[in-house]
Amino acid sequence: MIRSFLTVSSGTLASRLLGFVRDSLVAALLGAGPVADAFLVAFQLVNVVRRLLTEGALNAALVPAWLRIRETEGAAAAAAFAGRLLGTVSAALIAATALIGLLMPLVLTALAPGFVGTETLQLAVSDARLMLPYLAFAGPVTVLMALMNAQGRFALTAFSPLLFNIALIAVTIVLLMWRQDATFGAFVLAATVGIAGLLQLFILTLRRSGGVVAWLRVSLDGEMREFFAKAVPGMIASSGPQLLMVAGAVIASSSPSAVSWIYFANRLIELPLGLVGVAMGTVLIPELSRAVHRDEADAISQAE
Repeated sequence: MIRSFLTVSSGTLASRLLGFVRDSLVAALLGAGPVADAFLVAFQLVNVVRRLLTEGALNAALVPAWLRIRETEGAAAAAAFAGRLLGTVSAALIAATALIGLLMPLVLTALAPGFVGTETLQLAVSDARLMLPYLAFAGPVTVLMALMNAQGRFALTAFSPLLFNIALIAVTIVLLMWRQDATFGAFVLAATVGIAGLLQLFILTLRRSGGVVAWLRVSLDGEMREFFAKAVPGMIASSGPQLLMVAGAVIASSSPSAVSWIYFANRLIELPLGLVGVAMGTVLIPELSRAVHRDEADAISQAE
């Protein structure tokens, strides 16, 4: 368990450090003005949804549910459950992505009321729509990562997020060398966000072992409804820190450059939180789930 924790912590450390490099380069490219404020508000919208999925209760609810089904009903039933969940989550997020894209001006007016009546709002809408494909990929990525965690395969799930930061870092360096204006650079970076999400999904799909996921299909049967009944309240309960970030952007949007200042300062806070909280939770959930399902009191005590 300690080895798994160190693996996840190492991946998280590398991801957060690369994220810090990414944001430093973004600051160098976009500065801390209207273009940066527009890009970062759009990026926060995508980032909040991503974290609610990958670091929230969807992952926490899936691991014990999949392990319980595999222990009690067998590998085939667990694979069928995973296929239904993957298909349902993917379809739901594709529909949500299309709806958010259509309503994006209203969404960003609510998230950044200080932008209303300025060119910054239109820039933010354009950036956010270019980033939206990432949301459609976030659902299946979360399900595949949770299934790997349930099997004790932590290395790929810990290090696959590096692809996101590496892609953005590479594109930002090219833009800095190319000396493009900030507005064009923001649009290119926004489009890269969606491409990076596709790259992460492709790697996880390529490395997934056969038999873990059966044929994909959309289903809202009793088992699915029971799963979402447990996952959704947990996602709401764990959304506090993310909603605080959104609230900060809402307030800061009325002051020039304040959105950028708060975002870059928050990156420093995220480093220790990710190393300890996220990494430990990722490892402990499957360990405790196995011990509870098997009623192994000693294993539960050791994990605690």
